[in-house]
Amino acid sequence: MSGIRSVRALMEFEDAEADLLLEPVPGSESLLWPLGRWPVLSALTSGEVGTTAAVRERQPLRNRVLKAVRRALPNPRLARRAPRADHLFLVSGWTRTPVADGYENWLVDDFARALGEDAVVVQDAYVDLLSRGHERPTLPRTYTYAREGERVVRATKPLREHERARVEEVVREWFARIDVETTTAARDRAVTDIVGRAAAVPAAELSFARLLDRVRPHRLYLQTAAYGERSPLVRMAHASGIEVWEPQHGFLGPDHGAYNMGRAMSSPALRDHVPDTLLTFGEFWQEGLSFPGRVIPVGKPSLDRLSRTAPGYEDRPKRVLFVSNRYRHDRLEDVVLALRAALPDWTIAIRPHPTERSTIRANVPRIADLPCVEFDDTADASAALSRARLVVGFFSTMLYEALAYGCHVAVVETHASKAYASERVFPLRISDETDVSAVVAATAGPPAAAEREAASRVWRRDPVRAFLDAARL
Repeated sequence: MSGIRSVRALMEFEDAEADLLLEPVPGSESLLWPLGRWPVLSALTSGEVGTTAAVRERQPLRNRVLKAVRRALPNPRLARRAPRADHLFLVSGWTRTPVADGYENWLVDDFARALGEDAVVVQDAYVDLLSRGHERPTLPRTYTYAREGERVVRATKPLREHERARVEEVVREWFARIDVETTTAARDRAVTDIVGRAAAVPAAELSFARLLDRVRPHRLYLQTAAYGERSPLVRMAHASGIEVWEPQHGFLGPDHGAYNMGRAMSSPALRDHVPDTLLTFGEFWQEGLSFPGRVIPVGKPSLDRLSRTAPGYEDRPKRVLFVSNRYRHDRLEDVVLALRAALPDWTIAIRPHPTERSTIRANVPRIADLPCVEFDDTADASAALSRARLVVGFFSTMLYEALAYGCHVAVVETHASKAYASERVFPLRISDETDVSAVVAATAGPPAAAEREAASRVWRRDPVRAFLDAARL
């Protein structure tokens, strides 16, 4: 059972109010609730968890000009040129690991490569004649959905006044029935988000129908399928007899609202909008889930491969990596100052969340200019973990990844940490600055057997073999 009250309340709402969840999206056979449940949950949890909002920056003029040029160029990598394949991977394209001749998509490339000619990868990110070096995927059968995404944006028409009014009425009724207090601003943001999502559905469905007709897969692997924004695509795949599997990309657990659902989500009408199978990094991630589909632990290929070649604990520099989450920057500063005092000859690196890279220094003014503190914003998380002996944070998938790299992990105790950073996996906790002494004592040597055992539950070994065994079921 979830420790986050908002997640529990959402599931209880789905248990008790099934009739309120069957409103259709205007102009579509898809349902509004799967499309809108994540914005609703985000509004409910905004006050409870307390992360800061991501900063969206306007694209530089150069990027906007480049996008216009790309639309005009011929492109053999367009999704409409993708070949037929039994297995279609539809992903963001931003889960990247740099390699010598480009990048690999750590989420799916190993799986797709193992399937050979039976698989094709279609990504939202651009790949075309202008892509060079680190912008080029190394998997040959990778195509871009970016131009289709832009076409969907251009083809999206605002809802008619009566349609918009109906969507707003339904969403506000959801909030009225869920027993969690929210601010008016949070509810209004959710309403606006859901109205926008609903308006885009007809154009998105038309675009996706063309992709399915082109590739004709038997199985679709859809990144973030459970989050709901692409729930109409899940429904369309099911209507065509296509299984939908979702590969885990980040944190999972009983406190993650996207993957924990009430009884109504198992009803036929709503179940059509949810992936059939969830592929997880290991057995740990499925513990306590209330997910209506099948869950199969397969592992994470890139982490399995890279962690095996990481330097030994004693061969690494004396380095702390603090993983930020756009969360409690004041506590981050307090802990860093305490670590600096306790480990004066160590370097402390702050790794910002990708959405706060431009703001992190301003968010932590008390430590930004300290000589022992630096900021790590490299794209390669593996390199950052391979150079650390101690990893500290509130809650992040990187804390779990650090286990595979043989790092000690200390969790800064907060309400959110209790939910998202399991004490069974991370017994080393920092409730106040006096706990830093225990953390320092742990760094005297490499992780003990209990920590290595925790890593084996979190990260399954030989993931490609496990995936192929699952894919042939």
